[in-house]
Amino acid sequence: MLNLPLTPALIQAATTTTAAPEDATGALIGLALGALQLVISLIIFGFAINNGLKIVSRMIDGIDIWAEIKKKNMAVALLAGGAVFAYVNVIAGGVEAMTAGLTGFVSGSFSAGLSAMLGGIVNLVIALFVAGFAISWTFKVMDKLTKNINEKDEFRAGNTAIGIVYAGILIGASGLISAGVSGVSAAVTGALNLIF
Repeated sequence: MLNLPLTPALIQAATTTTAAPEDATGALIGLALGALQLVISLIIFGFAINNGLKIVSRMIDGIDIWAEIKKKNMAVALLAGGAVFAYVNVIAGGVEAMTAGLTGFVSGSFSAGLSAMLGGIVNLVIALFVAGFAISWTFKVMDKLTKNINEKDEFRAGNTAIGIVYAGILIGASGLISAGVSGVSAAVTGALNLIF
């Protein structure tokens, strides 16, 4: 018979008993809350796509985004994709913060869960406002920086280069803005922890 040494992880696994009924209940609650979060995330994602494209439509008024995409206008496609990515990237922090709140509730820490959940909701509201503002602001800044380029004409003409530049700027800005919004959320959560 072979006598193999057991690693500490195997020893722990061999001596661990089955989960108590309370753990199973907590797991089921966690699963239900996770499913709820997934549904909320899908709804927010649909909203983000719609809102991101609306903002782009306002910025390049007179250009039908879907008609241009149907004509294989890569410049407009890149711009629309970059705007949607930027919008989703900024609001993802709010969804992530709400996840922390759900985890707190499941682990039994009601006050920490409530603080994180409320902080996540504040983050999401701020992110929804800031995401739209940031995309609009990016267009205005670029318009000032590129006085000798008519961006709308370039997008109509299908200038892929301008589509790449705008998509890159929007995506890059969204990373910075997302970090700023998350910082606000962390501060709000910290303040709520002191209250609860």
